[in-house]
Amino acid sequence: MNSDELIAIELFCTHQGVETTFVHALHERGLITVIVENDRYLITSADLPRIEQLARLHYDLDIDLEGIEAISHLLERMNELQDRLRRSDELLRIFETTAGSDE
Repeated sequence: MNSDELIAIELFCTHQGVETTFVHALHERGLITVIVENDRYLITSADLPRIEQLARLHYDLDIDLEGIEAISHLLERMNELQDRLRRSDELLRIFETTAGSDE
């Protein structure tokens, strides 16, 4: 992984107005990945949208970590189901196209 893809937690927290303890708590609950490199705690740029979303839930909507964990699980499940539905729709379209050409 390139170091330019990694962002110091302190930098992210200062820029976003988020407490570092909050980011560490997300990591402890398995909601995000924190990388330790040279005694620095880092997050990947790919995780930024997720961390920002979880921070909004916590700070803007005053949802505690347990609630964030539950919401995160439900959002992941919903995304999985949407992906399955999308794949099923694609297969159905292929089937209908194939069945229609046989007539």
